[in-house]
Amino acid sequence: MKISEFCAYFDRLYPRERACDWDNDGLLVCPDQEREVTSVVTCLDVTFPVIEKAIEIGAELIISHHPLIFSPVKAINEDTIVGQKILLLLQNGISLLSCHTRFDGAENGLNRELAQLLEIKLNPAAVLNPEEPYVGGLGTLPEKMSPEELARLVAETLDCPVRLYSAGAGIETVGLCSGAGKDLIAPALSMGADAFLTGDVSYHTALDAVEAGMTVIDFGHHASECMAASLFADAVEAAAPQTEVFPFYEALGGEIIR
Repeated sequence: MKISEFCAYFDRLYPRERACDWDNDGLLVCPDQEREVTSVVTCLDVTFPVIEKAIEIGAELIISHHPLIFSPVKAINEDTIVGQKILLLLQNGISLLSCHTRFDGAENGLNRELAQLLEIKLNPAAVLNPEEPYVGGLGTLPEKMSPEELARLVAETLDCPVRLYSAGAGIETVGLCSGAGKDLIAPALSMGADAFLTGDVSYHTALDAVEAGMTVIDFGHHASECMAASLFADAVEAAAPQTEVFPFYEALGGEIIR
C-alpha cells in the first residue's frame, strides 16, 4: 500500500468527523504520498527513540496517536524539538500519520477498548459533552465495587500505578475518558456517575469531585492510551498483511521516588 492509501484506510476506520474541532491530526509530515510502504512504526508519542527506530528498520511511515504538530509551527529548524523531529523525518523520507481524538471516540478506538478491558458496559446514549459527542463515555460495572476494589482492578488490568481519590460509597456507574478527561468529570457527575476514570487529574478537580460524592481514579495519560500502538498495528496488519509493523511502547513515564 502507498502512503496515500494508508491515509484513506485510516480515514475510513477512524472517520475525521469524529475529531474535535481544536484537534490537529492526519498526514502531518509527508515527503511523498505515492511511496510504497514496506514497514510501519506505530506509537503513542513521536519521540526521538520512535524516529530512531523507524530510521533503523527503514520504515516509510510512522502512525502515532498524539500529533507531533499541534500548536502552530512558525519555523522548521534545529532550534526547537518539534523542528528537529520534522527535519529528521524529512531527511530520512519518513511520513507521519496521526489519529488523535477521532481515534479516542471511534467504535474500535481507545475509550471502547478501555471499557472492554475493565468490563464496563457503555451506554451509547450517554453523551458527556454534546459539542464533542465521541469523547469519553459512561457505563456500568458488572457488579458493585468499593473505590479500592475498582482502583485495584484498574491497576492490575492496565499494569500501572493509580491515584485513588475515594468518596467512600460503592460504585456502579462509571465515567471514563482516555488521556486527560478532567473536563468531563462534572458532566459525568451530573449524569449519575459514582466514579470517573482518566489521566492528568489536578488535585483541586479531584477534591471538588470527592466532596460532591464522586470517586476519581487517575491512572495516568500514558497508561490510558499506550494500547494505541497495538491497536494501530492490528489495523495495519488487517489492511496490509505483507507490511512489517513495529509497535513502540516505550514512554517517559516518570519514576516515583519515596
